[in-house]
Amino acid sequence: MLKWKWAPFRQAALDMPAQFVSERLLRIVSVRWLARFSLAMAVFFTPFRYRWTLFEQPLPPVYADYTNGLLFLGDLFLSLTLALWLFSLALKPRRVWLGPLFLSLPLGGLLLTGALSALLSVQPQLSFYHLVRMALYTGLYLYIVNEIEDLRPLIWALAGSVFVQAAVGVAQWLAQADLGLQRLGEYELDPAWGGVSIVWAEGVRSLRAYGLSDHPNLLGGLLTFSLLILLSWYAAGAEQREGSVIRTVVGGVFVLGLAALLLTFSRSAWLGFIAGLTLSAVLLARRRRKLALQGGAALLLAGVIVLTPLIWRNLPYLGVRIGTNNAFQEAPYEKSSLLERAALNQVANQIFADHALTGVGLGAFPAALRMARPEFGFYYQPPHLALLNAAAETGIFGAMFYFLALTTPWLAIWIWRRRLNFNFYFVGACSVLLAISVVGLFDYYPWLLAPGRFWQWMAWGLWAAFFGRESRGV
Repeated sequence: MLKWKWAPFRQAALDMPAQFVSERLLRIVSVRWLARFSLAMAVFFTPFRYRWTLFEQPLPPVYADYTNGLLFLGDLFLSLTLALWLFSLALKPRRVWLGPLFLSLPLGGLLLTGALSALLSVQPQLSFYHLVRMALYTGLYLYIVNEIEDLRPLIWALAGSVFVQAAVGVAQWLAQADLGLQRLGEYELDPAWGGVSIVWAEGVRSLRAYGLSDHPNLLGGLLTFSLLILLSWYAAGAEQREGSVIRTVVGGVFVLGLAALLLTFSRSAWLGFIAGLTLSAVLLARRRRKLALQGGAALLLAGVIVLTPLIWRNLPYLGVRIGTNNAFQEAPYEKSSLLERAALNQVANQIFADHALTGVGLGAFPAALRMARPEFGFYYQPPHLALLNAAAETGIFGAMFYFLALTTPWLAIWIWRRRLNFNFYFVGACSVLLAISVVGLFDYYPWLLAPGRFWQWMAWGLWAAFFGRESRGV
């Protein structure tokens, strides 16, 4: 595993008078703690759509968020995290591990192909903006593999984020309207309005839970990823026979998050949660972690009990979303959605074929679609398949690197399966990584949107960090 050493100011540190050593160590500890706190805040604010507009490139009727440069609260804390980390490296030069090469090289290659696509983009300013974002997320990956040793620094941030988003989402569904929280980034919501995401059954339009996020599908995905980590942490406490107040609080937040996940009516998020949950159960069962399985099962049972009235009340809408009674062919809203996805995939394949070498530019697919199909009969948006979106934007080599980043972790698990202990942190990281991969088969936000990218690169970082520790026997 490749490592490199960055040691600016090393001689100055060696020559430092002894009376300043304790103060210097205190500064190092404080800076590293602040970096972790800043990362936790980035995790907490990632679902929020509250943002500032850096630049505008209007291209009607393309949704403005696809063509504008946006700055989110989570971006500020992520940038602060990386700045503090670099400062801590200056205070105490140390080895920086690049992560397992089979994952780090594809991620590096993805950044390089993204830079090449930006140079030849149909919207260069927009693509360079997305390139800066990808560089920040690559920095997030490196920070996590070097500085995060377990999930505990993230638990409170995840629990707080789930609580806020889930409480708002459930309240929106109960009120069938927004809560007047526009200052926090909430949309104005009315199920009767066009453009508002709803589920339609028996002639009645029902508002889906948005929370303070940009879309119910996005909220569903972020809840899924957070809940899987919270469940892993909760199960670890069950095996260690911890009965703390913190576990009780996290358990309550988990149940509330499950309710909000149901009310997003996001099929991709549901599938991702089921996939991640199944993987966690299989890995724990193979390692004979009976207490952990029992603890996790008890929490899930509590969630199911709470969800039962919601499931019963929403049976017609749930039936439409899972395609009962030929809903995909007969329900107008669902039928239109499926036709839109098929049309987007078809055009995306053609755009990829026309720009196979370099792509149309990072983040520029909606603009390229508008240029290629001025009379397109659906919304101008990326294809609902993350890999196809990556291929269209970065070309064949970007698609190859993205595919390798998605698949090599699972190949590594198979190769090293007899050496891995599959501790709870690693199991949690595996479940989240699988959930994001499943979501990426049905939606584009793990590739394009800021919250999805944050979670995708963070999941890679967590997986690489815990895999590295397990493979080294730490």
